[in-house]
Amino acid sequence: MIKALSNKIYFLLITCCFSLSSNAQLNPVTVISDYLKINSVSGHEKKAGKFMKKLCDELGFHTTVFSDSDSSYNFCASLVPLKKKLPSVLLINHIDVVPVDEKGNWKHPAFSGAIDNDTLYGRGAIDMKGLAVMQIFALKNIKESIQIDSLRKNLVILFLSGEETGGINGAKKIIQPEIIEQLNPMVVFGEGGGGLKNVIDGKENELCFFVSNAEKKSIWIKLEATVKSSGHGSVPSSKTANKLLLKAIQKIEETEERILVDRNAKRTLKAIGKIMGGYKGFILKHFNWWIFKPLRKKIIHSNEALQTLVTNSYQLTQIQNPQGSINQVSQTASAYYDCRLLPNRSERPLLMKLLFRIVDPRIKITVVDESPEADPSKLDIHYEIMKTSLLTVFPSAHVIPLLFPATTDNSYFRSIDIPSFGVLPFELNREMVESVHANNEKIPTKAIDDGIRVYTELLRNYTK
Repeated sequence: MIKALSNKIYFLLITCCFSLSSNAQLNPVTVISDYLKINSVSGHEKKAGKFMKKLCDELGFHTTVFSDSDSSYNFCASLVPLKKKLPSVLLINHIDVVPVDEKGNWKHPAFSGAIDNDTLYGRGAIDMKGLAVMQIFALKNIKESIQIDSLRKNLVILFLSGEETGGINGAKKIIQPEIIEQLNPMVVFGEGGGGLKNVIDGKENELCFFVSNAEKKSIWIKLEATVKSSGHGSVPSSKTANKLLLKAIQKIEETEERILVDRNAKRTLKAIGKIMGGYKGFILKHFNWWIFKPLRKKIIHSNEALQTLVTNSYQLTQIQNPQGSINQVSQTASAYYDCRLLPNRSERPLLMKLLFRIVDPRIKITVVDESPEADPSKLDIHYEIMKTSLLTVFPSAHVIPLLFPATTDNSYFRSIDIPSFGVLPFELNREMVESVHANNEKIPTKAIDDGIRVYTELLRNYTK
């Protein structure tokens, strides 16, 4: 019995030592590389999710699985068990990535997780597997440096499915009362803006961190034209489904952009104007003054980033006909638009018909999908804590609130009045930004280190 007991103690010691050794050798770059090797295109997140859960378990975090299917694997890792019901600081990320076109010009295959000199390649390197690992290592740093029993706030990382397909299998499930009450979030930090240079005229070397506190609402609409016409291509006809649809598309494409300056946009423009200086900066600081109205369009059209802050956008993404031969005239034609609307500017189908001047009853407009209604988050103490954390790591940077032009899972939490902010906590360059959702998505190892430092500062500020 003594021998058996000593063997058991020996086994436990070896296991413990092995675990400590493994954790000591953990490297964020290699963890991200391994994570990127797992194909987790939306609808197939479970394998990658379980990989991350196993890592969180090994690091001694408390994990809770909320849904466990291949297409909807959602879990969290926390320093304190959720049953303690402490208010939580919630870092969120998503497991899924967009599909891959293997025929593209790839320097490294999409799921290679290749480490090339000082850069890591793979689908999700930035969006947003890399960010998830930064969050984990920041939480690990806090765990190793504080007395967890003294915490008055829980620090939680939430891993979500389906963000790339609208959040239905992820964030939408999490905000239901039975789950959100378990998480008890006081604030959410997710993806959004980031650190950029070359964004302010005349101050190209100034590093600006844009922290999103609001997002454009996304509405995907379908235009469908149905016309009974001759079916044979040899019969001339001035009215076909395709021609009718093209006229509707032309009206949309020729719709004049309306500049709409809300309080959120004013705040951002004012911050940019202060940094820019000069007469352009003065105009941006007072963009809503009627005297500058004639100059607005010229300034906005000279800068795509500014344009997204004050205009709605309607992007034609697809035109479709039912399958048929070339000499067959289609009786129906469809087009799809990805609409990105300023907060509180929701356009329902009827309003869209008026907006686009499409009054032909043969054109049907329907909403295919839309993000939740959500007001901007106030620039409260949580925004200031993120700002302080960024400036600790990047002391010469500027931090600016931003209306994010895309839609993320943050909008779900804003829709239930939880303050939510988005930022990629590292410096990006144009090449990195353009690689997201494209070939050769990549992130430098320095950006990974910087991101961990910012997240560590952020979480540490909530333990004081």
